[in-house]
Amino acid sequence: MTRSRPRWRALREVLGRTPATRLFAVEALSTLPLSVTTLLVTTPGHTRVPEWVQLSGLGVLLAMIGATVHTWRLTLPRGLMPSVHRTAAPGCATRRLREQAAAERRLRWLLLLYPAVLAALMPVPATWVGFWFALSLLSTLGGILSIGFLLRTRLSADGGAAGRIRGPR
Repeated sequence: MTRSRPRWRALREVLGRTPATRLFAVEALSTLPLSVTTLLVTTPGHTRVPEWVQLSGLGVLLAMIGATVHTWRLTLPRGLMPSVHRTAAPGCATRRLREQAAAERRLRWLLLLYPAVLAALMPVPATWVGFWFALSLLSTLGGILSIGFLLRTRLSADGGAAGRIRGPR
């Protein structure tokens, strides 16, 4: 009888898969603490959003743009070449091609969207507390969903076996 692995181990294995997967995980994991902290100071009872909130959000956004460009440069030369191993299961190359295509598509979207978000958020005044609160709430939900999708992808790549205890056959 084998024991199930903890969820944190599954997350660690997700981080080790590809540069794009690591970027998506870091993006989600860095969004959560910033968004939760921002939610505390952007509730509708406040009159202004503190400058440190705006500057930390700007810093994270600029860091994510840099990380996305770096990941794109790592991913682009490899292209959509399948990884063929002697011990690979049937259909493994097809699944890997699908994952690589989805990762490249998401990287392209991020390279277009991050600068657009940066340009759209720069002129927003600090007195729009409701807007900043809604943006923080959406960022928190997006980070939680992204982590959930990464874990689901990891579990489905294992055939769902990573989170189950298998009994004797």
